[in-house]
Amino acid sequence: MESIHQFINEQKGYFDKGQYPFLQKQLKRVAKNLPYKGLRILHNIPFTRETIVKLETLYVGGADLVVTSPSFMEVDRELVHQFVQAGGDWVPIEKIRHQSFDITMDCAAELLDKTSPSIGGVEITGTGTNKYKAAEIDYPVISVDQSKIKHLEGVLGTGEAFVRAFLELTQENIKGKKMMVFGYGKVGRGIAHHLKNYTQDITVVEQKQEHIAQAFHAGFKVLSADDQKNVEASASQMFAIVTATGIKNVISDRYNPKAFKAKYLANMGGEDEFGYGFEKKGVMCEKRPINFFVDQPTLMRYLDPVFYAHNLGVDLLRFARLDNGVHPFPSFLAEEIVAEWESIFNEKEYI
Repeated sequence: MESIHQFINEQKGYFDKGQYPFLQKQLKRVAKNLPYKGLRILHNIPFTRETIVKLETLYVGGADLVVTSPSFMEVDRELVHQFVQAGGDWVPIEKIRHQSFDITMDCAAELLDKTSPSIGGVEITGTGTNKYKAAEIDYPVISVDQSKIKHLEGVLGTGEAFVRAFLELTQENIKGKKMMVFGYGKVGRGIAHHLKNYTQDITVVEQKQEHIAQAFHAGFKVLSADDQKNVEASASQMFAIVTATGIKNVISDRYNPKAFKAKYLANMGGEDEFGYGFEKKGVMCEKRPINFFVDQPTLMRYLDPVFYAHNLGVDLLRFARLDNGVHPFPSFLAEEIVAEWESIFNEKEYI
């Protein structure tokens, strides 16, 4: 265990401590009472240096931890090798089959069909939350996505990360360029608003009337997703198109792929949102979220409160009497966390 802590400390050296105050506070708490001792936990979120900092809380809290990473991102093999050499228990996600765990900590519900935890699960994404809701599960799942906390990552963090990754990977000047964003939920809203720093020519395509109104009020050009003819006509004029709907195959199912002649196509969802009508090579990063192809997929200050809540879900599962099915992360805790985060970083969770 000493080796794994040394490895974690090396990864923590990449970040300013001021960027993760919540995880630091959580670490001090679990070190005192070892709340996770005796728990076998399967941890599945994108495996990055930031994630390794998050894992420290679980290790110090006494968990028997097995670590994997979602299929939609390419892991850093050298980082995985170092983790295993330090004593970390790593299993590729495709090799997880009906093993026994007390708690699963999931992303995009990729563990849903692989194992049934004896106590429950914690899901971090909207895509995964919807999958758990649609399934008949015989255990409780706490959704971090169903809280204001996820706005910090999903709106502020992912929006910033998309623009930073797009500029780095394409080396393009996007000033004044025509951009289209499918979806105006947390991720789409953040992307559209961060793009405003570079161009005012942004078109939002959305299905829900509530989100259409929000996008229009924010000053964007808005098209209904049901208006196939105008969506296709507009898509053919774009410099770049990004999907952020959380719906698999949404473009191929609803539109003619030949209309999508933009210079760049980018997916920011956990699913392949462009779908079967598009070859992998025709979409940036082979249809996977492009921010996972740069050094910092999301800046640590946006991840910190979400990681804190994801870890805290373990405590909630142990001590709350929850029925089977999906439960939102408690709103009273989320309100406190967001308010504290805003006071520290002087940013607002809602754009």
